[in-house]
Amino acid sequence: GVPVSDADLGSTFETSELIGEVMTESSKEIPPVVNEIWNEIIVNIMTKKCTAPLSAVKGVAATYRMTNRPPPTQPSPFVNTVLRPLKEFNDSFSNRIPRNMGILWKKRIVDTVSERYSTAVSELMETVQRTEEALKNRKARRAMAGGMSDGEKVRLQLYLDQRAYTLSVVETGIAPDAVEGVQNLISLTEGAQELLHEKTQS
Repeated sequence: GVPVSDADLGSTFETSELIGEVMTESSKEIPPVVNEIWNEIIVNIMTKKCTAPLSAVKGVAATYRMTNRPPPTQPSPFVNTVLRPLKEFNDSFSNRIPRNMGILWKKRIVDTVSERYSTAVSELMETVQRTEEALKNRKARRAMAGGMSDGEKVRLQLYLDQRAYTLSVVETGIAPDAVEGVQNLISLTEGAQELLHEKTQS
């Protein structure tokens, strides 16, 4: 495939133009060139657009580190923007996407994005774990801000984010059960579910 540079990505409008050129009005069989362009260019563009907001995952820890903020109650704002380009594209071009394309191209995008998301969360959780272990005076930390440590707040935030992201995967028409990255996210964050109950009871 041809590598897609940042300059090639362009705006959503230019992406739309590209697809307009790629698509034939209604062909029963997809010409090989359309299939190749779709799977290389379109999937690359969408993957790049969807993975861009994941740089915000690292910021979750900074939000709660030594800030004395109350525990989170909502997902992080970036979460709903992750798969938005794919959803908008799908909505705009649903009547132009050849039926034969199926959903495999969408699953490729969701697979890659979810894998990168779960890797970012895993790395962040390891960092938070090390930080918490370095803080000897954990009981004093817990006494602050509603009895929840900074690390617990981060874990709770990551759990809320995972739930919102899993829902957004469903909205793209892909089953979360079939996406390894989503399953990894769930197993990484589900331990914080008890913190949610603890917070609502306090």
